[in-house]
Amino acid sequence: MTTIYDLPKPGSPLSARSKLLSDHIRQIISKQNKAISFADFMELALYHPEFGYYNADTFDLGEHGDFTTAPEISPLFAKCIARQIQQIHHALGKNNILELGAGTGRLAHDLLSELNRLGCLPDYYYICEISKTLQKKQQDFLRSACPDFYSRIIWLDHLPEHFIGTIIANEVLDALPAHCLYIQENQVKERCVNWDGEKFIWELCQPGSTELTKSALALRELYELPDGYQFEINLAMRELIASLSHSLEKGIMLLVDYGYGQEEYYHPERRQGTLTCFYQHQRHNDPLIFPGLQDITTHVDFTSVVDKAADCGFSLSGYTSQAAFLLACGLSELVSAEEKHLSQADEVKLHHAVKLLTLPTEMGERIKFMALSKRMDLALLGFNLQDRRREL
Repeated sequence: MTTIYDLPKPGSPLSARSKLLSDHIRQIISKQNKAISFADFMELALYHPEFGYYNADTFDLGEHGDFTTAPEISPLFAKCIARQIQQIHHALGKNNILELGAGTGRLAHDLLSELNRLGCLPDYYYICEISKTLQKKQQDFLRSACPDFYSRIIWLDHLPEHFIGTIIANEVLDALPAHCLYIQENQVKERCVNWDGEKFIWELCQPGSTELTKSALALRELYELPDGYQFEINLAMRELIASLSHSLEKGIMLLVDYGYGQEEYYHPERRQGTLTCFYQHQRHNDPLIFPGLQDITTHVDFTSVVDKAADCGFSLSGYTSQAAFLLACGLSELVSAEEKHLSQADEVKLHHAVKLLTLPTEMGERIKFMALSKRMDLALLGFNLQDRRREL
C-alpha cells in the first residue's frame, strides 16, 4: 500500500477547493468545541454539496479517475447481470430497474443495450442519484450514448414508493459514511476527527450513540477483539436497507461490493480494519488528508447487511463471489462469442478485462454479490455455481 509521502501533491485549483472544505469542517469542529465522528467527516469529505469528492466537476472513474469499477472495465460485467435480470423479470412479470448511485452511467448504458438485445428492455430504468453533478454527467452521457432508450431513464433524488422490479447497488454500500472504533484496555472507543491547528488528527472518544456502543461491545465479545484493534461499523448502511425495504414492494435487490462475512471481517488478525483511500489510482490509508480530493471507502460487513435485511422483511436469496456470479451468468459463453469478431489486439484486451473481473487477486474474490428478495421465491441464475451463504 502506498504511503502518504509517495502521493503526488494536488495542483493549485484542487488544493484551493480542498482548503475550502477543510475550513468548513474546522468550523463545525470549532462550533461544537469537540471532535466529530469519522462518519460525519467522511460524509462531508465525500458528499458536501459544493466541495465533496462525488460532487466535484473533476470526479471521474476509470483511467481518468482515482479508481475503477467493474462496469468501466468491460461491458461483459453488465451483460452477465442482464441475464440475471432477464430471469427475474420473466418470473416477476414486471420489467423495471432501479440503480442506486449510477457513477458515470456506464452500467446503465451497457445493461440497457444488452437487455434490448435479449428482448427484455425495462419499461423504466430509474437512477437514484443524490449528486447533482453526477446526475448531469449521467444525463449527458446516456442522452448521447443510447438515444433510443433515453426516454425510459428517469432520475430520482429519493427512493420511489411501491417499486416492483430489480434494484442494483454496485459499489454503493462501501461509500456510505462509517464509524471507526478502537479497542483500548478492553474498552470500546470511537475514533473521531479533530483539528490540531495545522491538520486533522484522530482522537479517541466515547462512542456517540447507544446503537453504536451496543454493536461495538457485541462484536468485541463475539470475536474477542484484542487491545489495539481498529474496526468499522456502518450505521448508515442499516438505515439504507430499512429505506430500501420500504421502497421495494416486490422483487430482487442485487448488492455488489467489496466485503466479507462477519467472521472474516472482524477476524482478530485484521487489526487495522478495512478503511481505504484512493487517490490518483494509488491506494493508501490516511483519510484525513486532501479532504474532497480522494475516495474513502470501507469494506461491507455482509452479515450485518443480511441481519438488518431480515429484520426489514427481506429474504437472503444468494451470496457468492463476483467470479462465481459472472461465470454462472454465462461469462465464458459471452467471451467465446466476442472472440470470433475481434482482432488479435482486441482479443488480448478482452482477456485482460476478464482476468481483472474474475481473478481472486483482482475483483473476482474480493467483490461479492448478494441477492435479497421480497415476496419472491426464485432460484437465481447467478448463484447456481457457488453458494456461500454459510459464510454469513
